Amino acid sequence: MQNSPYNVSRASAATEPYPDAAKIFAYVAFASGAMLLTVFLFLMPRTALADEAAAEPIATLEQFIESLDSFEASFEQTLYDTDDQPLGKSVGTIKLKRPARFIWKYSSPEPQLILADGERIWMYDEDLDQVTVNDIDDRINGTPLQLLMNAGPLSDGFDIETLGKSDGIDWFGLTPITQSSDFEQVFIGLQGATIAAFELRDNFGQATQIIISDFEKDIQFDDALFTFDVPEGVDVIGLDE
Repeated sequence: MQNSPYNVSRASAATEPYPDAAKIFAYVAFASGAMLLTVFLFLMPRTALADEAAAEPIATLEQFIESLDSFEASFEQTLYDTDDQPLGKSVGTIKLKRPARFIWKYSSPEPQLILADGERIWMYDEDLDQVTVNDIDDRINGTPLQLLMNAGPLSDGFDIETLGKSDGIDWFGLTPITQSSDFEQVFIGLQGATIAAFELRDNFGQATQIIISDFEKDIQFDDALFTFDVPEGVDVIGLDE
């Protein structure tokens, strides 16, 4: 499987990797303190050590996701090809409120708006004067938005693996359970009580890296903010009104 192109994978100080992480996320390293094993630890079964090491970070991720009612942030998004070469970069902002509401707004290189109103997703391309509408479940299954918008257990939609820590970021690999997902794997990085980054690996070997900044949670958004009003003269493609 292709290694992650995320910037942290090129960190200057690589350390001993977690035994089971290299096969999925080879560039992510564990802290060097993991090598300071005692004789007692050597006597413990390897599977028990792995389970213990993974349990606490995964519990932290699950608690973070389950308690995330709303947030806003800025993002920088980069698409990589199968050879980890960047194909394009865009920037914008995101606002999210459970259940099933978000505004994903691109400001550069071209303005574009993706809005979820609780039932549908509206994708507005200003340059084309066109709005595409889809049922929300058809668009978010197996993506980071599914895990952020769903307050239920992560294990309902993903198989989860802890991948270790690098540069203060705790990394997790999430594999969608559903076969209908457009993504074969999702990576999420937590830094303290904030989301640091996502990476999406699609079924064609490309990767989308999303670096998060200015993260702020528990904001009191009005539901009316997540309503899309179709501009006059814009074509609407998709579900009937």
